[in-house]
Amino acid sequence: MTLKIKSEKNIRLFLVDTNLFIAAIKNPKKETNSLRLLLELIDDASITLIGNEFLIMEMEKYAQIFESKRGNEILQKLIDSTELIDVNEKFLRLCKSYFPEDELIDIYHAATCLQESAVLITNDRHFDKINNENIIEVWSISRAIKEFGI
Repeated sequence: MTLKIKSEKNIRLFLVDTNLFIAAIKNPKKETNSLRLLLELIDDASITLIGNEFLIMEMEKYAQIFESKRGNEILQKLIDSTELIDVNEKFLRLCKSYFPEDELIDIYHAATCLQESAVLITNDRHFDKINNENIIEVWSISRAIKEFGI
């Protein structure tokens, strides 16, 4: 896992893919491990969440689909605690060959992680190749749940 020094503390950087957000909000009355994980990532002061404009757009879209007060509250917490990254073109070019052309958003997510040395939390299999090549570090949602002891 990649660590960055920020304010003399070790800060771990993560990008939360949309499928974790969906798993956390799709059943708003249920207290799932995915929800607990997402709230832990938001609330843990030793974690910085990063993202890009496409990630926020995706999450907003799914918050509308699964419209619930709790889902909107979690979305707002995520937006408030996510540092938006302007992805450099060279990182997009480096990641592009690992994805089909129609997976532009996944290319942006991978490039964001590569640029910032962040761990991507996702269950999306599109990231297997770039993870297996050790270009970026990818954790499944179940691995993240185990890593955080949830």
